Amino acid sequence: MENKKSPTYIFALGGVEEIGKNMYVVEHEDEIFIIDCGIKFADSNSLLGVDSIICPFDYLVKNKNKVKGLIVTHAHEDHIGGIPYLLKSISIPKIYAAKLTAGIIKKKLKEHKDLQNFAFENIDDFKVLKTKHFLIEFFRVCHSIPDAFGIYFETPNGKIVSTGDFRFDFSTQGDESDITKMADLGRRGIDVLLCESTNAETQGFSTSERYIINEIKKIIDNAKGRVFVSTFASNLGRIEEIIEIAIKNNRKICLIGRSMVTNISTSIEVGFLNVSDDWFIETREINEYPDNEVLVLCTGSQGEEMAALNQMAMGKHAWITFKPTDLLIMSSNPIPGNYESVERLLNKLSRKNITIVTNRAETKLHASGHATETEQQLMFKLINPLYLIPIHGEYKMLKALRKNAAAAGIKPDNVIQVINGQKIELLDHVATATEEFIDIYDVYVDGNNVNSDSDGLLKCRKTLSQYGVFNITLLIDKKNKKIIENPVVSTRGCIYAKAHYGLMTKISYSIKSSIEEAMQKSNNPIESAEIRKICEVVASSFIWKHKRKKPLIRTTIFER
Repeated sequence: MENKKSPTYIFALGGVEEIGKNMYVVEHEDEIFIIDCGIKFADSNSLLGVDSIICPFDYLVKNKNKVKGLIVTHAHEDHIGGIPYLLKSISIPKIYAAKLTAGIIKKKLKEHKDLQNFAFENIDDFKVLKTKHFLIEFFRVCHSIPDAFGIYFETPNGKIVSTGDFRFDFSTQGDESDITKMADLGRRGIDVLLCESTNAETQGFSTSERYIINEIKKIIDNAKGRVFVSTFASNLGRIEEIIEIAIKNNRKICLIGRSMVTNISTSIEVGFLNVSDDWFIETREINEYPDNEVLVLCTGSQGEEMAALNQMAMGKHAWITFKPTDLLIMSSNPIPGNYESVERLLNKLSRKNITIVTNRAETKLHASGHATETEQQLMFKLINPLYLIPIHGEYKMLKALRKNAAAAGIKPDNVIQVINGQKIELLDHVATATEEFIDIYDVYVDGNNVNSDSDGLLKCRKTLSQYGVFNITLLIDKKNKKIIENPVVSTRGCIYAKAHYGLMTKISYSIKSSIEEAMQKSNNPIESAEIRKICEVVASSFIWKHKRKKPLIRTTIFER
């Protein structure tokens, strides 16, 4: 009897129909390789107190013995931010990453405790990995951070390519997309291409980073006073060029923002940036130098409330006060969802009477690191896949990628658009979207802590923000089935206690009588959970009747 061949599975744990949280899996029998493990930044208006969102790791925990490695395409947070939390859940035999990427991840991991076992192995343009079921290679892609790679998998059922984040920019030096390697892979007969979709709605080619740098250079060269440049800390290629421009203009460089400092120091440590420490100064030293000898590189271009740029705009920064002679270069575009924050920031900055230069049609100061329509089509032609799986993008972007693929000659029926958790089966060079789904949900990160009851946490915080909290403190004599003295009640954000003394007293007396009645009726000692339930029912009914509010009710019980 002929043995049935096992399929190879491809699926996303995150990154599909969303921006961020990129995490993809290739699985064959007893081997799993993970591609990236990122975060999605939380909307502070709807996700109160939540810093970021990560993928659920349940499937990987269940199949932890199959996990052979995590391959990281590049060092942006939406691809590496979830790694510490993954390592708190399972051990990873090998984390495969390029030199700069590995350096940034290692610094991130130092901030966390209780990590399970892991080891790093560097990848480059020539690295080849061979396992029981896979042969894996890498190809360099141009992105907005150095050391970005795409991945090639050779499996028992066919060949798979994942682009990672990419663009084509033919004027960069040292980080060009390796078109020769891509074409070579295309000649091998690629069955499935996982392609990022972020910029699929933008036509033509994106502006070259060289043009952006030249525009920034003109502005800095002509500046008479201090220069402030705000950009994404992850855009290391641009930041390194700006540092070189500053040095040529004899300007000391001040780095502001934790991620900015981390990324630049890592870039120096691994050899991507060769610059003496003498060129860098601390924030407190800025006033020791003439204005025309200072350049400040800072984060905060997205209007983040606690970022240094916003603190400067409000006049609350400890060391820096804006002067009318200062020049600010905003080398970024607002991320979707941040437009209002950025506009508020620009209005605050305008009140400081400084010169502000932003990205606009006549002065290009920012270019996306993601492939446009034509750049995606160039990738399709080079890789020449039989099937295409759109990833890394909102639904409209995935749909636009489908359209771009059709225009480039890929059959519409061979574009497999799935959702997070849906398994794609590759069997004898045929790819099919299955009806098998992995349970996918959002996991909220608060600081360095992961909350397993994400929905409960969010509900609790929304209640607090809208209706406040009502606290009840009890001293119980369980032996005699009595409440000693009246319960102490207090409130924050719910009832103004001084103006509602009568209502607070009624609630206290009602809680006492209700609990004592329940204790008298019960033959057994009453449980704390039941006492808390009585408190919640009594207090909530009074508060709703008189104030039309549903606060968070907390009960503290002491026994004698």
